Amino acid sequence: MEEYIVQSSLGLTRGSMLRIEDGRDILLYVWEGEIWLTEERERKDRILKADEWHRLERQGAAIGYALERSVVTLTAPEPAQYARRIVLVKAGDAAPVELYNASRERVHWLAGLAARLRRRWAGMFAPYSRPTTASL
Repeated sequence: MEEYIVQSSLGLTRGSMLRIEDGRDILLYVWEGEIWLTEERERKDRILKADEWHRLERQGAAIGYALERSVVTLTAPEPAQYARRIVLVKAGDAAPVELYNASRERVHWLAGLAARLRRRWAGMFAPYSRPTTASL
């Protein structure tokens, strides 16, 4: 599977928060530090340490919270329209920094439609898939 870089070497100070809205299939890779990750409608949260990664499994909001100074990279299987919005709130700063907003992206309308259709198609067949105990 080909991956496209969404945000590379994103530095997070301890206490910073990263919010990804409707970013199903975005991969979060932790190069340094430790990130607490929670996804909307997901019962279990994850702690990702250095050299660990997780691919977002659902639409909705996903929150990454830096438990210590961290460096992360976000990648996606789509070159555009990979999330609705990505926002970074730095520790101690009240103003959020918008890293990505799909509504502001200038993409050919057909490419954007194709990306949304692929996401919707995949969501119809595996919206809440979970691994079986046999695969664990």
